[in-house]
Amino acid sequence: MSGAGFFDFQQRIPRRPPTGEPASAPTDARPLTVTQLTAKIERALKSGLPATLLVKGEISNYKAHGSSGHSYFTMKDASACIDCVMFRSDAARLRFEPRDGMELLAVGRVAVYAQRGRYQLYATSLQPIGQDALELAFQQLRAKLETEGLFAAERKRPLPLYPARIVLVTSSATAALQDVLKVLRRFPWLRLFLYHVPVQGDGAAAEIAAAITYLGARHADVGTIDAILLTRGGGSLEDLWAFNDEMVARALVASPIPIITGIGHEVDTSIADLVADYHAHTPTEAAQVLVQHWKTVKDAIESGGIRLRRSLRASIATARQRLLAIERHECFRRPLHRVNQLRQLLDDRQRALSLTLADRLRNEQYRLADYRERLDAHHPRAIVARHRHQLAEAERALANAAHYRLFALRDRLQRAIVLMGDRHPKHQMRLMHERLTQVQARLNSLSPENVLRRGYTISTVKRTGVVVRSVNQLKPGDRILTRLPDGTAESTVEDGRQLPLFE
Repeated sequence: MSGAGFFDFQQRIPRRPPTGEPASAPTDARPLTVTQLTAKIERALKSGLPATLLVKGEISNYKAHGSSGHSYFTMKDASACIDCVMFRSDAARLRFEPRDGMELLAVGRVAVYAQRGRYQLYATSLQPIGQDALELAFQQLRAKLETEGLFAAERKRPLPLYPARIVLVTSSATAALQDVLKVLRRFPWLRLFLYHVPVQGDGAAAEIAAAITYLGARHADVGTIDAILLTRGGGSLEDLWAFNDEMVARALVASPIPIITGIGHEVDTSIADLVADYHAHTPTEAAQVLVQHWKTVKDAIESGGIRLRRSLRASIATARQRLLAIERHECFRRPLHRVNQLRQLLDDRQRALSLTLADRLRNEQYRLADYRERLDAHHPRAIVARHRHQLAEAERALANAAHYRLFALRDRLQRAIVLMGDRHPKHQMRLMHERLTQVQARLNSLSPENVLRRGYTISTVKRTGVVVRSVNQLKPGDRILTRLPDGTAESTVEDGRQLPLFE
């Protein structure tokens, strides 16, 4: 660290008086604008901190901005955090994808972001702690492509049995090319094409992917290509990194031509090996797998010739037997008999056809008659006639209904007249007079005077006026009044134990 640090700079700033009174401003002090103050803070940071810092911490809130390509995240430890930014050019060089929770080493510088008035770390590179960046990037890409199904066996294309036109995609200066040619030169009828690409260093992955894409799109221009052989010799993970690029993997998947890879040594496995149609452990093995069927082609041709001659002899024998069977067939021994049979069959078919046509004609005539009847029934004259008949029926029904209605109204009128006569006031008064007469006659018949006229009397106790209904109400000495039809008689009770009246 150079000179005085940032904290030393803070110590040189005048402090407030210990009395708590505000420190008086220097007589020559002038107010600063926000921009000027920010510039002073930035100069202080630059002078107090090294130009390049190595910061360790856990990242969080990692986000890659879609339009600009810049990455924004936060680095933190147990007690502090700092905002970080990585520009697009630096983020493109990362071999792995940073994720929240990773512990990383960041290389960069601290500066002030004037628009927000805060300091942040401008990172130029990131390195995972405890794991190599290339190994981490390899595992991340492998998991991603495996999830998409790019490693699935059912997706891969079968290799041709006898490839005749082979394209070698590799560097012309590699030992792997010589190893492949040692194997393929044993078969002089093969047509080999070399597509030179760099297999190591910056830009190698892009050129390999471009070569695969070009061959898939333009292979018809140079004749059909049976297979592509992608090879490279051994090396470190960094040397082989061009074959672990996602761009190369997707170009291999999209290629319409079967691809076999022979990259590195037996212990080396790249992303290109995993997505290729066949993965050979070395370039030599890749060449041997590609021409393995050519090694036995002579024996296969000889055995095929033997099978072909045997099959031809069997076919000729079968054809002769069929020819003899045809010659012995009755059709060739008695051709006229066959002609007569066909004539008879023709007559039968003609009769059947005539009967069918007659039945069809009869059915069509029936249908035509039915259509004619329907047409007549729906003719305007028939419709008008039906409507006229319906109208006449409606008129008759209306007349009958009117007559019946008139008769019913007349009957109701007669009944109403009779009912009104029964309820006329004179009639009601006559009925009432008759009822009063009947009631009066009934009252007269029940009147006490009429009872007395029939020989009955009514006795009452003179003192109380109570009607005597029993001898038990009387005692000797009581005076009673007896009412007769023509007057009243008074008497005195002497003996209450007289004999009953009817004994």
